[in-house]
Amino acid sequence: MISEPLSLIAVGFSLGLMHALDADHVMAVSALNNQKAGLRRTLGYCSNWALGHSGVLLFSGLLLFGLGLSLPESLQYAAEVSVGVLLIGLGLYCLWQFRKQRLSLVKHTHGDVTHVHWHIEGDVNAKGHGKQSHREGHAPVMVGVVHGLAGSAPALALVPAVSQGQFGVAMGYLLVFSIGVMLSMLAFGLGLGSLQKHLQEQHMRLFHWQRNIIAGSSIAIGSFWLYQAI
Repeated sequence: MISEPLSLIAVGFSLGLMHALDADHVMAVSALNNQKAGLRRTLGYCSNWALGHSGVLLFSGLLLFGLGLSLPESLQYAAEVSVGVLLIGLGLYCLWQFRKQRLSLVKHTHGDVTHVHWHIEGDVNAKGHGKQSHREGHAPVMVGVVHGLAGSAPALALVPAVSQGQFGVAMGYLLVFSIGVMLSMLAFGLGLGSLQKHLQEQHMRLFHWQRNIIAGSSIAIGSFWLYQAI
């Protein structure tokens, strides 16, 4: 039994760090962010996803440990299936958007100096500032909610062992777990956003192919997830 507060914090935080980096989580956030570049936008998607995920988990904990209720298994199963459908849908949407774009070499002349660089035609967001609209912020929150519903049962399973039947301890554990999820996803977003920014500015061709690889990977992981769920 885990009784000391520091041990409780360490366990919850560590598990939260690892949980955020599950393949379906990072793939969904990567696919959501695959349309427009920008470090600020990437971090916004990551934080909004974590808020949706954590909100559902804390609400589930409140129902289970505060009121003795639990989410219906049918709802959790529907969320499991929805995760696969979302990943496939995000990947297909990205590929459909990319078909309207074309990677080409563009020549510029400045005085006596002429240079060429790769440019994605039709991609009005490729050089954007990465500002995230209010409407766009809803998508990662909803995806996080679906992930939270799908993964709430495994996350809650360990709580009785650490809380010893104490409601405050149980909710504290889930809160620390959620903080770990948030920080881990933000760290992932920082790495992803920095990489995409570098590729966009220095290696446009690699940036273009990287986006296609993310879209294809999202479809592949979503298909595998859906196969397992069904």
